[in-house]
Amino acid sequence: MFLNQTSHYALRAMTGLAVSDPENPIRSRELAEKTDVPSHYLSKIMRKMVEAGYVRSQKGHGGGFVMNIEPKELRIIDVLTAAGFDMEDQPCVFGWSQCSSDNPCPLHPVWKRLKDCFNDWACHTTFEEVRQGGDEIQWEEFRVSD
Repeated sequence: MFLNQTSHYALRAMTGLAVSDPENPIRSRELAEKTDVPSHYLSKIMRKMVEAGYVRSQKGHGGGFVMNIEPKELRIIDVLTAAGFDMEDQPCVFGWSQCSSDNPCPLHPVWKRLKDCFNDWACHTTFEEVRQGGDEIQWEEFRVSD
């Protein structure tokens, strides 16, 4: 869809933190393994999440990453934005450099609807919803252990 690899990895990493025990920091290596994010990539993403204030990094024995914000206060769009994703930067499907409502490509009206739906979802979905999951999601298999 719209998301680049960095955005996917950022969502995976923050999901890993959201479903884990908030009292126990998760080591980078363990988070990388559980979320299937390459460790060098995870370091870059987590630095962005720390800079945004969403994650706290603890060094030393017993260190790792913990969420610095309640999952109910952290929206999908917040993580995407911190990871560098910008919905407005999405290219025209036809590759037009000047595609807009004033100068639309043939797909512009329907593509805009999809972008608006995605944006609405990302702005109104929190990591609390991700943490709670649904009956169909087997989070126990995913949960990061101590």
